[in-house]
Amino acid sequence: MTVIPNDRWRTYVQQSGEGLLELLRERSVRRDKKKQVCLILGQGFDPRMLSGLESLSGAFNPQEIAIVVLLFDEGATSPSRKYDDLVQQNLAKLKRVVYNGQIQERRINMFSPEGRRTTSRSAGAVFRSSTELQPFSDIFVDVSSLPRSVYFPVLAKLLFLLDQKERGATPNLFVLVSENPDLDGQIVEEGIDEDADYVHPFRGGVERESTASRPRVWFPLLGEGQRVQLKCICDLINPAEICPLLPFPSLNPRRGDDLVIEYRELLFEQLRVETRNFIYASESNPFQVYRQLRRAVLHYASALEPLGGSSAVISANSSKLLSVGALLAAYELKRNKIDVAIAHVEAHGYKLRDPSQLDRFASESRLHGLWLSGDCYEQNDNAA
Repeated sequence: MTVIPNDRWRTYVQQSGEGLLELLRERSVRRDKKKQVCLILGQGFDPRMLSGLESLSGAFNPQEIAIVVLLFDEGATSPSRKYDDLVQQNLAKLKRVVYNGQIQERRINMFSPEGRRTTSRSAGAVFRSSTELQPFSDIFVDVSSLPRSVYFPVLAKLLFLLDQKERGATPNLFVLVSENPDLDGQIVEEGIDEDADYVHPFRGGVERESTASRPRVWFPLLGEGQRVQLKCICDLINPAEICPLLPFPSLNPRRGDDLVIEYRELLFEQLRVETRNFIYASESNPFQVYRQLRRAVLHYASALEPLGGSSAVISANSSKLLSVGALLAAYELKRNKIDVAIAHVEAHGYKLRDPSQLDRFASESRLHGLWLSGDCYEQNDNAA
């Protein structure tokens, strides 16, 4: 019988705008002053790379902020290389806020010597022990300039290490996401891998011989311009059932309808998706995405248990804010022994539609803060 786990994030803390700044100021007052604040971010050309640092440096003493910069190289032929000057500008701005001695670089190997993709496995090894986290009172992971194949395993590993609850005070864990659909539309993937793969450590039971015959249920989070990626993921999974998730409500009230129109041929004519299978979640609330996916995965696991069970596969071809909700659902379910995998197609790089508009769109972005683990959940943990 499938054991239904507790809803870990049934209550949650999410803030943006002035509410987020107030939360950061409160953390600055309440935190253990003997420890540092850690900000983890990715090196990139996106000006939102520094959005989290700008907010943190307004609430905390910049000298108390330790920076971990994740470095990754998409290759000499990556289209992203044409924006190396923007990367250097971001790094120069970073060093004007904090001292060089406060900046630590950790490299992620995107390819093995044999040319195989190793991004997610390498990212999952960036942190290896909970003792590495003990010098910090609060850890902030800014995913604004990180690809999913990096921030999914990094966040999963940090949650896992903090869940060990070893000796010593456990740091608080936050995710920062600078969101702007217009800017996201300006940054497009250029070239993708021929085949989709599963993101480490979310490979579920799909590759185990003992579960190979189980029907696979696919939960794709839909975003614009991802038709080729969705087709690759579908070929990898060969799903028996498909439950697409649409962003609704959204800033653009027609966004969900536009996505259905964009993928109409793929979803209805090729894949025969039932309209009753659609899932809806607010585009600005990753915790709602978490709840909806969690509920749907558990429903199929329970309904198909008499027939031997099922394997769930999630793909997040959507905004980063919604993608974090998918990660939370996969993490909780995996921790409770529910078969769940995350499928993804790696991009070779990115290009800008109009580089001259980059700063304007970046200035219109909104920073969201999600509190994932720590002091505010202690009461829930004790109650559970």
